[in-house]
Amino acid sequence: MTNYCIDTSTIIDAGERYYPIDVFPAFWDRLDALIQAGRLRAPQTLIDELEAKDDAWREWVYSRRDAMIWPIDDAIQTAMAQVMPIYAAMVTNLNSIKGDPFFIAASIAKNATLITSEKPIKGNIKIPRICEQLGVAWSPLLTVVRTEGWRF
Repeated sequence: MTNYCIDTSTIIDAGERYYPIDVFPAFWDRLDALIQAGRLRAPQTLIDELEAKDDAWREWVYSRRDAMIWPIDDAIQTAMAQVMPIYAAMVTNLNSIKGDPFFIAASIAKNATLITSEKPIKGNIKIPRICEQLGVAWSPLLTVVRTEGWRF
């Protein structure tokens, strides 16, 4: 069974664009089942990056914080030492690096497939490009839905 790390852009896209909680409650129930089974997690960066708004899907995430969030522990920090040199070699402005390295490092440290809505665009620093350089498994959300066999 695959374990997953979900990034901020994916949870925002799910809540705001593709699977609004009021229209697709079964989708959120399935995510919750993965969380409760310990198969879907994210680093603290997920909570840090979510804007404080009162959307139902954001409240859904916040209410699952204890079950869903990995603290930035020694394993994630060690994995950051692998991730940051790749970023440093690819960007000209290190201040532009936000939370993405934490999601990649958490995926490495926790042996999880990184769920991201980012696409591997040539010339842009995107999660898939970094994952591919580090040999980290990544997947778009729709592929996870299909892999898990979810039907709505």
